[in-house]
Amino acid sequence: MQKFTIDIDQIAWSSRVCLDPERIPDIRKIEHFINENFVNEGDQVRQYGRVIVLRSTDKGRKASAFASALYLGRYDDMGNTERFLHGMVRAGHSYEPIRGESVSFLFIGVGKPTYDHLVTYTLRNRRIAGGFRANKPWGYVIPTEAHDTLAYSKMMEAQLARCEQLRQESNEPLQAIRSLYPMGVMMPPFMLDFSEEALAKHVFKQRLWERGTQGETWQIVNAMFEAVRQLDPEKWETLREHHAHSDDHRRAMFKLREQRPTLRQLLAQFGPLNGDLGDTDVYDLLMGTMGKRAKTMWEKAS
Repeated sequence: MQKFTIDIDQIAWSSRVCLDPERIPDIRKIEHFINENFVNEGDQVRQYGRVIVLRSTDKGRKASAFASALYLGRYDDMGNTERFLHGMVRAGHSYEPIRGESVSFLFIGVGKPTYDHLVTYTLRNRRIAGGFRANKPWGYVIPTEAHDTLAYSKMMEAQLARCEQLRQESNEPLQAIRSLYPMGVMMPPFMLDFSEEALAKHVFKQRLWERGTQGETWQIVNAMFEAVRQLDPEKWETLREHHAHSDDHRRAMFKLREQRPTLRQLLAQFGPLNGDLGDTDVYDLLMGTMGKRAKTMWEKAS
């Protein structure tokens, strides 16, 4: 069985992600027990960036295949691993077969603002986070929106140094000192478990496939998606295809029904055509006009 190794370079991949070098031995200890507790027990562990998938319960889609067959009364074909994706999802049926299937994520090197965004999802199955009551920050993360990264780095390092000085020179407890930490501190490693249904319908949909998510949060949620996609590319590509465009399609149909544009108006709004009118891609025409998204507040500010 191949040993899993945490790639430090994927965690501190950018000058904006400032991991305390003193934490590297701790990462190696975590790595050791990932192998002991997960890999040696048959779990497929995958890393993408600052996110590690420790365990996925729907191994080989066997559990969801059984549940889908039971749901539909197909007792003669309960090993069909395609039924949920190509039957139930595409037909808009219930997601019950994967509601009970969960994915465990480990996050290393993530800033507190992104942690705060992720824990707003109360539909998560589990949250394991030591926080700062008894733990020091593992570094700091400079926002992707920041322009003068050197200034941010100097200010955060100075504030963290003052906090450490206070801790060493006084009897102040960490749970009090944490109120002085800058907002951009790096969280100690934490775990979140989500059902596959919650990932597809809420977490990935709202934080990845819809626009408006702040920079680091988008990076982390994208890493979550890419990590689970390594385990089952077909499943997660199918779920993305089904959910990623749903709001755009809804917007386009609403505007079509409300405005009732003519083909001439749509073509004028779409712009010059590269070929014959009869060869125009109707989907591109509709999404490039009626389905076109307005700029988010973050895009306007950048």
